Order: sequence, then C-alpha cells, then structure tokens
Amino acid sequence: MNTPFRGLAALVRGPALVVVLALVAAGCSSDDPTSRPTTGGTETAVTTSVAGPAPVTTRTEVGTVIGRLPGPRRKAVRLQVTDVLDRWWEAAYVGGAYPRTDFRRFPGFTPGAARRATYDRDLMSNADIGERVTSVTPLMRKARLDLLAVDRRVRSVTTRFDLRMRVALAGTGSGEAARTRRLQVRGRLFLTRQPAGWRVFGYDVSKGWLS
Repeated sequence: MNTPFRGLAALVRGPALVVVLALVAAGCSSDDPTSRPTTGGTETAVTTSVAGPAPVTTRTEVGTVIGRLPGPRRKAVRLQVTDVLDRWWEAAYVGGAYPRTDFRRFPGFTPGAARRATYDRDLMSNADIGERVTSVTPLMRKARLDLLAVDRRVRSVTTRFDLRMRVALAGTGSGEAARTRRLQVRGRLFLTRQPAGWRVFGYDVSKGWLS
C-alpha cells in the first residue's frame, strides 16, 4: 500500500475524552471478574449501501467488551453505531452526485467534532477531489467496536474502521487522461452516548491512495 498522503490524529472536546479514559481505568481495575475484557467477534451487524453497480455491505463486529453487557444491548449498540458510521460515509465519501463540492455535513458528530471535521474536510471527506470525481464505488466497508460498559450499559465506544472505494477521476486541462484509482480511509472514531443518541466526539483518521 502506498503511504497515505495525509494523516491526522485529532481529539475533540478534551474533557469528554478524560471522562472516557477514567471509565476505562475503572473498568480495567475492577476485581469483579465480569468486568474483565471479553471478545465478541461473532457479534456482527450488516447494513447495505446501494451506491455503485452492486450492493456493498457494512460489516460491523464487536471486539473487546469491558464490563458486563447483555447480548441484546450489544446488538442495539452495534446497530446504532453502524448507522452513525454509514451516515458519515454517505455524506462525506460514497454518497451524493459527483462532481460535487458540498462536503460540510458530518451527521452523527458532536458540534465540536463537526466543526473540527469541517476544518479537516479534505481528510474527513472527498472535498479535496470532489470537483474532479465522476463516480465513487464502495469496495469494502467494515468496522470493529470496542465497548466500555458500566452498570450493564455502554458508556463509550471506540470504532476501528476501514473504508475502501474506487474513484473515477476526470482528466485535467493540462492533458491528463481520465483514470480510476482506489482510495482508502481508515482509523478510529470515539463515540459517547448523548440524549440524541451516539455521537462522534473525536477521531484519528488517515486517507490515501492504494493504486
């Protein structure tokens, strides 16, 4: 894989992150054996994108779980976080009619994270190439969720994701021919539950061409 042409580690709203880290420490130091990390690789949610010539599914699995968490609540969190991920991807990368320049929407992000993502929109969307793109076809959409549960409820989620797409680029006026390349966006999203549902408050994302 080629070296990503841009990467960023950004955490928005520091106090919120401190709270999450404090909860992680509490979960890890508990003497209750049910608070020890567990894995749930078979916990998988699948959603479908209709973009491109054939449907591409988003496959989401639960990874490490700290704390006690009933199965139905794991499933609910999986589906809710997958929805947040899909809405961001559709708004920022694989949805919309190309060529396009409207890359200022970050659904599912907190106001602070959305402002930061707008500032980083060349990374957090296809804003840097949108005017040259003629089509985007998703190739792979997957994520793994690590959950922190307190009192049998999930308090925070770390999502590790990998989005790959085929991008058709128009040629330039300087004589460059049209071409197709593969683009990858991957990294982590940090989510917390708010009254309106799960929201992204921080991210650590890289973006780069694969070919």
